[in-house]
Amino acid sequence: MNKKRICLVTSGHPPFDERIFWKLGASFTEAGFSVSIICSTQEINNVIDGISVTGFDGVSFQKKKKIETLYSLINQVNPDLIICSEMLPVFAALNFKKRNPSTKVILDITEWFPENVAFKFAGLKRWFIYFQLLLPYLYILQKVDHLIIGEVSKKTRYDVLASSKPKTIIGYYPIIKYFNYSEPDLSKEEIILGYAGVITFERGIQNLFSACKSIAEKYSKKKIKLLLFGKFTYQNEEAEFKNKISTTNNLEVEFVDWIDYDKISSVVERMDICFDLRIRNFIYSNSLPIKIFEYMACGKPFIYSDVKPIRDEIEYEKFGFLVNPDNESEIIKAIENYLLNPELANQHSINSRKLIEENKNWESESKKLIEMVNKLLL
Repeated sequence: MNKKRICLVTSGHPPFDERIFWKLGASFTEAGFSVSIICSTQEINNVIDGISVTGFDGVSFQKKKKIETLYSLINQVNPDLIICSEMLPVFAALNFKKRNPSTKVILDITEWFPENVAFKFAGLKRWFIYFQLLLPYLYILQKVDHLIIGEVSKKTRYDVLASSKPKTIIGYYPIIKYFNYSEPDLSKEEIILGYAGVITFERGIQNLFSACKSIAEKYSKKKIKLLLFGKFTYQNEEAEFKNKISTTNNLEVEFVDWIDYDKISSVVERMDICFDLRIRNFIYSNSLPIKIFEYMACGKPFIYSDVKPIRDEIEYEKFGFLVNPDNESEIIKAIENYLLNPELANQHSINSRKLIEENKNWESESKKLIEMVNKLLL
């Protein structure tokens, strides 16, 4: 019996993106499908862990050429089902579907679109780009066969924009086998305060540094380290931030470059308290942070910006603190709650790992994913 062929296509993510390769790709492979990943972000042609990974560097391509190149690669795979991570690959997938009507096309929605593009601009340009993207987006929503939505908070929009389309919530939760439990020890001399992910000023890295510096000054008998695990997006912000920390004597800052998803735990395990103090703009205030669940999988208490999706998703008081990211005294108070009460940190740690093991994990999400795809391919 021939294996059903599934093609994962992205124009905005690297081929080894955690959701595309490590979660969707690996789950489909384990379920017995033939899996291919196609990207326009990197020149690559390889087979890794049974997954065919093909891509080209399309950064300088016009949209039409990029769509045509993606279509050509999809055509070579001849898939039974195509999952697209952004709008642009859907056009290539729909072109393939015209000649192969039985092929199913899915859009995997993990971001606020078109806001994530348009809101990088200001004034009238922002709204011009917004509506310029919205019209083709409305078109593809009517043409795809199914919508995968990464979180409940985003589903309401698509219940309006694509009311007739079937939708499945497939969350961002971690793959348990890659995350080891490591209980924080706040009694030791060195306390490591950590952040993992994209490093930008919008993600609150300056506020985090300022709060850590204040803690280091107040608790001079402790050695306070800020561990930043990830990469800066903007060179000017990196230069400004590193210049600022170069004058600090009482706070050590360590940078660790991003590594493969299956090794993330080895860095997070070193952290005692984990942070994300992103600003509360439209996108961040209405998005569920992925890293919070990876912190919890490692048993790490967290201090996060107070946003509604977190409140809606978990009973956060059992696992960490939500704060106003612009209120340093509030951030410091949350840190001190742990430093002065290590038992609270330990209880939050145990609660976090338990929640991930029993509920918020990719192993459970994967079952929903495979069930949905099997129904589509009947």
